[in-house]
Amino acid sequence: MNELLFLFIAGSITGACLVGAFALSKVRRLKHAAAELENQLRSHSFELQITLDELAEKNQLLQQQTQTDTLSGIYNRAYFDRRMRSELKRSRREQRSLALVLLDIDHFKRINDNLGHLAGDHAIKFVANVIQQQLKRPADKLCRYGGEEFALILPNTTLQGAWQLAEQIRHSLENAEQKTEPAFHLTLSAGCYAAVPGAQSDNDEYIRFADSALYRAKAAGRNQVHSYPAAAAFSATSGEVNEH
Repeated sequence: MNELLFLFIAGSITGACLVGAFALSKVRRLKHAAAELENQLRSHSFELQITLDELAEKNQLLQQQTQTDTLSGIYNRAYFDRRMRSELKRSRREQRSLALVLLDIDHFKRINDNLGHLAGDHAIKFVANVIQQQLKRPADKLCRYGGEEFALILPNTTLQGAWQLAEQIRHSLENAEQKTEPAFHLTLSAGCYAAVPGAQSDNDEYIRFADSALYRAKAAGRNQVHSYPAAAAFSATSGEVNEH
């Protein structure tokens, strides 16, 4: 009887040990599987983040390409249209003056006709670089408006401030040294307009007035800056208002 009881107890202990060992082994396998799954998730998460970063870079590059002029490297006409609408809304809301300057390379057709289109391309890139160097505020945006014409969007800028900047650009280009073969001299004409946008103000209104001033600058002999309205011109140094 005692022997049977001993055997029963021994068997129970052995069985319990086997069950415990099996359970412990299973727990270890589960922990190992969980660790492997966690490592896989981390790896997939890392790969996903790399993919998302690459996608963001491609999207940024695509956005830059769609809003940048390939020849000059400055903003293109599509960007100009969007930016002007945005700045009009902002200036109207804040009741601040918004300025637009249109700049045109003088006698550009002669460059293409006499020196070739490569010389014309060089002229556009050179002028774009000269203008860009004169911009000091991040909010001021230079765009290629079309052909040999450029547009400057100047938030929070008066007509006098726009004229003075345009005159500074004109003077810088007139005195810039070009290393081209054959060498040719570049000048530009500019038209400025600035106002606090009204309820009905739009891109066309600003373009029309700035273009009117640009037309008068060219009609008056080129290589000069005019403003709209036509009565006022400004001193680039003193800022005093002078009559034509």
